[in-house]
Amino acid sequence: MFRIREATSDDNNALLGLEAQSPQGTGISILIDREDYFYRSKLHNRSKILIAEENDKLVGVMAFAIKQVHLEDSIEPVAYFYDLRGEATYRRSMKRGLFRLWKAVLEEIEAAGAQFIYGHVKADNFDSLSVSTKIGGQIVSSFDILSLPCLRGADPGLDPHLDHLDQEVERIEQAVGIRNLRPPSLQDAYKRGNELGYLRGIFRLERKDSSAQISAWDLTRIYRGRVLRMPLELQVLAKILNPLARICPLPRIPVAGEQIAYLTLFDPICKGPDGRALLKQLIQKIRRQAYHDKADILTIFAYRDDPLVTLPRIFPERILHYHTVIRPITVVELPDPPFYLDVRDI
Repeated sequence: MFRIREATSDDNNALLGLEAQSPQGTGISILIDREDYFYRSKLHNRSKILIAEENDKLVGVMAFAIKQVHLEDSIEPVAYFYDLRGEATYRRSMKRGLFRLWKAVLEEIEAAGAQFIYGHVKADNFDSLSVSTKIGGQIVSSFDILSLPCLRGADPGLDPHLDHLDQEVERIEQAVGIRNLRPPSLQDAYKRGNELGYLRGIFRLERKDSSAQISAWDLTRIYRGRVLRMPLELQVLAKILNPLARICPLPRIPVAGEQIAYLTLFDPICKGPDGRALLKQLIQKIRRQAYHDKADILTIFAYRDDPLVTLPRIFPERILHYHTVIRPITVVELPDPPFYLDVRDI
């Protein structure tokens, strides 16, 4: 018997077991070790996790949140979907079940008045992309996640600028401006992140008429990555760099079996002719500070067409590619980029 119902806290261990069957990536394969499956939903004011069961066995999950965002010239409700998973031994036939999960979610968000539902799908996650597009979703933009190992070195002592958080967030809002998918205010996300201890700082470098800034988020208390597989070239590089990284300011490459603590960088903003160069310097400083904070990897998020930033190239780096997919509900025309990338969505 197949049924769909809302998840409760009693389902946490079963959901964590399902997550353990869903490693991310092809070249680099990483599994996310969560302590609380519901942590992403707790970041949103209005969210729900639906699970699919067959004969009382958990075989699939899909979560969504209802949000108010800027949509062209107005503020409208939309839905964000995430954590779409299928049980490993059931996954092939589960595609039918995933469609039923999608249908259940669509019924709920339509009743909530959402203009559309959107989500971020890894570019090489062909199963999720296939289900999303067959249900009517369309790829509207793409973003990159730049991954860098932390660096041994002196702590740069960067100012986190958290004493006057309201003003700092207002500064970000003014730079970002009004764009599609941006919440009416960024204050809620930043204040909640600060209260929960996730927001480590809003770091900035300035030089004459140029500046660069970025916000840093640490969620290692509730999840870490676990390396399952590394490509051959990184395995070779690890054998060369890792012994040297114990004594020199060189990056250390994670190896299979290790847990990874992430420091996540959002809202990168460059201004002036030297803005991109300053951003590169700032990232290098944050890599050293993150090393002292026991982080392993920095991840930097940005849309490819973001007018405020072009991510710098730094060796050795890995870049993951994601697509933003929108499935219309009541909206006639899909919104145009550039979009805003909300830290709560990631």
